[in-house]
Amino acid sequence: MEINRKKAIFIWVAVILILLVGSNIFTYFAAGYLTGSNDEDPTKVIKFEPAKNDYDEDTEILFETMDAITNNYYTPIDQDVLIEGAVHGMIESLEDPQVQYYDSKALDAFLLDTRGSYGGIGVRIIEVGDDVVVFETFANTPAERQGLTPGDQIIEADGLDLSGKGIDFVVELLRGPANTSVDIVIKRPGADEPIALTVEREDIRVTSVSSEMLEEGLGYIKISSFDSHTAEEFTSQFKTIEQSGLSRGLILDVRDNPGGLVDQAVEIAKLLVPEGEIVRLVGRNEDVKTIYYSSAVKKPYPIVVLINEESASSAELLAGALQDRGAAFLVGKTTFGKASVQQLVYLSDDQAILLTMARYFTPSGRDIHQHGIEPDFEVDMPEILRYYRYFLPGQLERGHYGPDVEMLQMMLEQTGYTIDVTGYFDEQTTRVLTDFQTAAGIKRSGVFDDQTWIQLREALDIAAREQDDQLNFALDLILKPGLWNITEEND
Repeated sequence: MEINRKKAIFIWVAVILILLVGSNIFTYFAAGYLTGSNDEDPTKVIKFEPAKNDYDEDTEILFETMDAITNNYYTPIDQDVLIEGAVHGMIESLEDPQVQYYDSKALDAFLLDTRGSYGGIGVRIIEVGDDVVVFETFANTPAERQGLTPGDQIIEADGLDLSGKGIDFVVELLRGPANTSVDIVIKRPGADEPIALTVEREDIRVTSVSSEMLEEGLGYIKISSFDSHTAEEFTSQFKTIEQSGLSRGLILDVRDNPGGLVDQAVEIAKLLVPEGEIVRLVGRNEDVKTIYYSSAVKKPYPIVVLINEESASSAELLAGALQDRGAAFLVGKTTFGKASVQQLVYLSDDQAILLTMARYFTPSGRDIHQHGIEPDFEVDMPEILRYYRYFLPGQLERGHYGPDVEMLQMMLEQTGYTIDVTGYFDEQTTRVLTDFQTAAGIKRSGVFDDQTWIQLREALDIAAREQDDQLNFALDLILKPGLWNITEEND
């Protein structure tokens, strides 16, 4: 019975992928996980139930191979391993990096990430070698209240040593139901001894939208991703700054936004894109599955959208619609170029496949997949100001050399110091680093240690805003006399 059940699961997976790759009878379901329309649940998924005679007789070779290995291979092989291997092989044959297979555990994590909320302590962590380090602490969360800060290394959780265990293992320990707690031990930069903390878990809602008034009449909104709360957050903040008076214009920042839920981008577009088409989804055989429209009135102020090489998917959808409809100028670098749309297809035993079901085209009919969207005004951004927050090399001192030393030199240069970027930690680097430590009010060692990393990161946080050439260009552009007349002519 167990073998038959596993074979049945394998048949289901094989049938779905063979139909998707090799036939024309599979129809596109518009009510999908990532393509849900305004009136549909964005977590809705396809439950595909093919008839038994839907698959080709040639698929029998799959089962013959599995039986041959199971019965004859010199080492006993678990059929679960063979089935999962075959599934991964079929997915790899599609040569589509967006197609993913999820077992039940991975599926839960995937759905959790897209909901924009979870039970946890409120930190974003990254892996540095064998260590897990706090990259960001979210505001008004247990982690912030307990004083966790970027740079803290989490070395234990609930009595378990975390060194070399991997980020997924640590995430699983830190997350959990609200009103429970986790005991952690951290190694803090500059502290002599580890620090033990008990942190209560809460329902953490990750904010994907932030906004502010840069000047009177000039608003700024940043969208970091598109999860199930993004449109709601954007609508609320957009209305607030509109009520504050957007007489001079709006800057919309989708740089480093990897995308997410298409329906959320569409809802935001309905607020900004003038009446008409926003985007169209096209399936196999170039048939148009869905066209999304806006009924909004064109805004009485100019809009500038900031984009870069990491703006992808739903971020490109929104930027492309605004550009095509003459509603905004785009400033920055050509975007990533990901215009495929995926849906979640459930399989047996709470497993699923994220499958590419369609491509989207901008209102003018542009296919931006693997091409990206070119900005109206191309403006570079120093790479060091984009990636400095990921710089966690440990201790560096005189005599060291390599990419980490080169990046340190670039960071010092970006904060205003004169230094040769050579990749060698030489006498000049020691002297400049000592000057920085003196200015920061910390120990003058000439060694790049944890305390120096914290101070340098804070200095670069300021530099990243002050020296944001793309944002500064957008500010100059949006305040340029006659800009709105130009956008009206484009429209």
